[in-house]
Amino acid sequence: MLVLGISGSPRRNGNTEILLDEALKSAGEAGADTEKVILQKMKFSPCIACGSCDNTGICVLKDDMQELYEKIIAADALIVSTPIYFYNVSACLKAAIDRAQALWARRYYLKEPLLLKDKPGYLISVGATKGKRLFKGTILTIRYYYNAAGYVLADQLLVRGVDNKGDINKHPEYLKAAAEIGRLAAQGK
Repeated sequence: MLVLGISGSPRRNGNTEILLDEALKSAGEAGADTEKVILQKMKFSPCIACGSCDNTGICVLKDDMQELYEKIIAADALIVSTPIYFYNVSACLKAAIDRAQALWARRYYLKEPLLLKDKPGYLISVGATKGKRLFKGTILTIRYYYNAAGYVLADQLLVRGVDNKGDINKHPEYLKAAAEIGRLAAQGK
């Protein structure tokens, strides 16, 4: 069982990455193999909308996304963490999501078996404000992303009102909730 974590924060070791680390630690303690990808460290371009992947399932842009595609396909569970930017995912995560068109083509046009499984996916997101609709755009974006990548949103941890780097550590209830997501991911639930 492989649980893949994707950190979508441009800020290293921030609140969403702390929660992701807690989830991956718990998944590992539950017996899963874990791996974390930090999008901010990757080198990749945004989608150029050329349409080439519609025929082949392969993106023509040769960069770090090629390796990430294979990790997403190989994983048994996926946890994505992102801070909120203007009521949606971070820019680096959105760029990676847009590049999932190649995965979408492999699932829907080429019917690649590993992308047809609907494996469990989880969302961890932290926003500074307490707005009622703070996570609406993020949840919708993640649902569509997971659908393209062969996952289904199984659970989510949405934290309002936490902003400063490391402040999530003042909230043990959120750390515990992240650990529960990791445990569920390790069980494939």
